[in-house]
Amino acid sequence: SGPPLLLQFAVPSSPAMRLAPGFVTDSCGSDAFSVRFSPDGAFLAASGAQGRVSIFNVSTGQEAYRLNIDEAEKHPVKQLCWRPEREDATLRTRGVLAGASTDGKVRQWHVTSRRLLQTFGDPQDTGQLFCLDYAPDGRRLAAAGLTGELFVFDEETKALTSRLKGGDSLTTAGHCSRVMALRFLQVLGNSDLIVSGGWDNTVQFWDVRAGSAVRAIFGPHICGDALDITADGKVLLTGSWREEEQLELWDFGSGKRLETLPWRSPGSLQEPACSLYCTRFSRDASSSLIVAGGFLPNAGKGEAKVFAREAEGASPKQAGGAAASSGPRCAGTLPSFTCLSADVSPGDGSRVAFGGSDGRIRMMRLESSAAGGPEERASVPIQPETGNKGYPVGV
Repeated sequence: SGPPLLLQFAVPSSPAMRLAPGFVTDSCGSDAFSVRFSPDGAFLAASGAQGRVSIFNVSTGQEAYRLNIDEAEKHPVKQLCWRPEREDATLRTRGVLAGASTDGKVRQWHVTSRRLLQTFGDPQDTGQLFCLDYAPDGRRLAAAGLTGELFVFDEETKALTSRLKGGDSLTTAGHCSRVMALRFLQVLGNSDLIVSGGWDNTVQFWDVRAGSAVRAIFGPHICGDALDITADGKVLLTGSWREEEQLELWDFGSGKRLETLPWRSPGSLQEPACSLYCTRFSRDASSSLIVAGGFLPNAGKGEAKVFAREAEGASPKQAGGAAASSGPRCAGTLPSFTCLSADVSPGDGSRVAFGGSDGRIRMMRLESSAAGGPEERASVPIQPETGNKGYPVGV
């Protein structure tokens, strides 16, 4: 055993929610590129630079399943996505996970049987794949990466049905560099609209029926899983790798920027700025939470934050009854690690997970909180052990 690992977190005074310690896993290999909760919230999938995919039991923190362990499969798995599940789905069709790899292939597993179901995608076309997402009805899967194109596959046949590239020659020319994030519009009945972002400082809006990008937003510099859409399809979230205006909200329909979320409170402007690798909405109907994280280039370390969004039309109050800002408020900070990926559990969103460059997964709980004093930082020691287990913290 080595020296104890310290799980540090900060809790601000005013939000109605606060972060509480959960557990930290053993390393799944260098760089935890992707973390994703299963549709029922019972499992958390994590993938990394060594190609291994670990499935953790959310309740215990223990590794329940390990996938992609074939010695020949050592390509980094850059992103994971669970297939959407209908309420009447059978056990045999539940628990299907897909991963995008740098060898240009998509792999699909049945988690509880540990079985590799399919491998598809032609590396001569796809190059390296960095991101993927399912359509809301689960009938399509899109992937993208090095080439700047989007590849849309039929879920049943795994055939490539659309290859999206270029623009409409009027408002956008499409991507001219690698694509690091993409999302289907997650509104049932609409599986034709996709957004993507990457190194070329654009977010592209694609229509599968048109076969190309139909419009674009210019500005966000996306270097990881840092693009998302609210559950109602109205608001787009971007996280940029830069030191100013990193976290932005956009109107999905018009492309107009709605808000820039400050990473620091006004009283802490002298702290190092954080360049973002990831950001994500919670999965509830109002997309009430935002999680984000990255790296502080000037400090040699990183951090992650959770923001609580106010319900539409709400008028939050400060102490004494004065009106407060209606923008998202920080519910907690997880400092001293480089955050590469993040996710929020489905349903009540009571858990958040962060993947770090050290290969560890940090799970935190969200709890209700009354207003209190100044922000406090806490450190909880965790003794490393051998094997792939979760180490409970404060539970």
